[in-house]
Amino acid sequence: MCRRTVFCFFILIGLTINVQTVNADISGKVSNQAGKGIADAICTLVVKGTKATTGSDGSYALATTGVTKFRLLQPQSTAITLNGDFIDFSLSDPSPVKVEIFDLKGTLLKRELLQDAQTGFYRFNIAENFRTTKLLVIRASIGRDVMTFRYLPLVNGMANSSVESSVTVNGKLAKITAVIDTLKVTADNYTAKALVITSYDTTVNITLDTAGGSPVTVRLDQTGQTIEGFGINNNWKPLDNTAIKALFDSTTGLGLSVLRIGMQSDGNLTSSNNWNEIKNAKAAGCKYVIGTLWSPPAGWKSGQNGGPNSENGGGHLKKEYYDQWASRIAAFPAKVKQGSGVDLYAMSPQNEPDFASCGNNEPCSGDYGTTLFTAEEMVELIKAVGPKLHAAGCKVIAPEASEWIHNWSDSSACCTENSNLPSSDPLECNCFPGKTTPCKCAPGEGYDYGHYLYKDKTAWAQLDIMGVHQYDTQIAKPWPDDVPDRKPVWQTEMCGTKWWPEQGPSSDINNGVAVAGWIHNALTVGEANVWCWWWWKASSPGNSGLLASDGSDTKRHYTFGNFSRFVRPGFTRVEITGAVHEDVLLSAYKGSGDRLVVVAINKGSASATVPIVIAGGTAPASLTPWVTSANDDLKSKTAVAVSGGTFTAELAGKTVTTFVGK
Repeated sequence: MCRRTVFCFFILIGLTINVQTVNADISGKVSNQAGKGIADAICTLVVKGTKATTGSDGSYALATTGVTKFRLLQPQSTAITLNGDFIDFSLSDPSPVKVEIFDLKGTLLKRELLQDAQTGFYRFNIAENFRTTKLLVIRASIGRDVMTFRYLPLVNGMANSSVESSVTVNGKLAKITAVIDTLKVTADNYTAKALVITSYDTTVNITLDTAGGSPVTVRLDQTGQTIEGFGINNNWKPLDNTAIKALFDSTTGLGLSVLRIGMQSDGNLTSSNNWNEIKNAKAAGCKYVIGTLWSPPAGWKSGQNGGPNSENGGGHLKKEYYDQWASRIAAFPAKVKQGSGVDLYAMSPQNEPDFASCGNNEPCSGDYGTTLFTAEEMVELIKAVGPKLHAAGCKVIAPEASEWIHNWSDSSACCTENSNLPSSDPLECNCFPGKTTPCKCAPGEGYDYGHYLYKDKTAWAQLDIMGVHQYDTQIAKPWPDDVPDRKPVWQTEMCGTKWWPEQGPSSDINNGVAVAGWIHNALTVGEANVWCWWWWKASSPGNSGLLASDGSDTKRHYTFGNFSRFVRPGFTRVEITGAVHEDVLLSAYKGSGDRLVVVAINKGSASATVPIVIAGGTAPASLTPWVTSANDDLKSKTAVAVSGGTFTAELAGKTVTTFVGK
């Protein structure tokens, strides 16, 4: 009762209301998630007190006479409020509207955005998205006005849903209108549903969830990014034919589609590699060959920690060498073509411009070629090299920052595993989680590469692919709302690194599940089109390779394959809605026809049973589980039948399971 009072007050105060008296009825159909009508469901208009029972096909009709019909109300002011399980927005002017939900570690769990929301009322139902006992942090915004809420479920650890829920699209942020009554529907073995109606002269079709909460639903009609594939780096780590087959063969191997190669400061291929690796990878199924580099010649740089004769230790490219360096970079695609017969698809003019190698003391991890670029310097580099690479028929990737968050802010990761130190922060912005003092970097002299590239329209026009890495934080950064012109996102390098989580050496299923979680986060939160691992085989004890340094196998090798072998280039990510078990991560992808892939990660030690509904398109007749566990390495299991658009995912503890349908 309290919630209803709050909600009605919120939408009625300060409004002009137009009413009329009409003779009308309300009718429709009550169905289950598979679309089958539910017989003997009871439909009730709460205010009018009218009831009806559905027929054998789920149809109902509620006759009304002399009722009051409200026309659409318009807000007179802008506001954000948290009312029980609902975030309510009142828009007096068109504006972007956004909801983000985080756990207490700061991990983004859910993001909903309406970029061009028009004047009116909007609502987001938290309870339809999360069935959890844990405290959540919710950030809601109208344009640049942001409010942060703490949310804790109210009743027995479960959210206590209001009967006046007007969100009928599985927890999406949705527009609502004036409330005149509540239509409540109940049926045996189904969860009751109540939704606000704004007219008695209307048709309302209702879908009920099976008892136990909102079902997990794969929405084939709600699409995300196109997947271009998964990849590997071979810089300084040659790939023989056995490794190439294990990586690029889509039947017996990982089915990778991207090879990332390296250019030396003299403009040639990295000295430890050869052209046959590229040629053989292409023949084995590689679709894209992309390039990057670590440093210009030492004499073209200033300020590097390793001294004026070293390519190590960061340093900045001198202004007088921008054009000459751009020409050397732009000559690399022709060398790749001449040496291997393969076209270089895209080139990055600098690997990790936010990182300076600094030795082996925490938080550093070695000495090798590195070069720093501020945001403004990156803009100038792209303007110099972009036209030349395009003239060479090659796309431009940038900035490939080591920390995904550096693409969109000056903030840096924190903290290392051993001594709780922040990341190296070579530009000394001094922005870390929990720090309340202002950042030190002047505008353009820090990271935040994506925003500065976007602000310079010439540079932005030269950028084809937003290159990112996932180090240190191990999580993705969502594409920001203030950059509406989206580019493809390619995560081109990631592994377990020294001093940071999953640094290794480890090869067990816990590590495999963690790596699968990184990929899941990059694809669902960062909406990455490509995700690449670092090396096939580690060079020293640690988790830099899919194989350990002694050549022994690891579980991350196979959990990577749970994505790469089955989520093929050209597949499209589709949304998953409903109440997912808190230890389970789910993502789904569709190909042509009825090809469907669902990847399920059970992080918990206990098994989990997840009924999954496939809606918004044609469901396959069955799905074959491919399991990586403590005992199985991407092993095919007995096919699971799909009946009425529904199947059940049986997930053992600490597993990654890919359900593949055709």
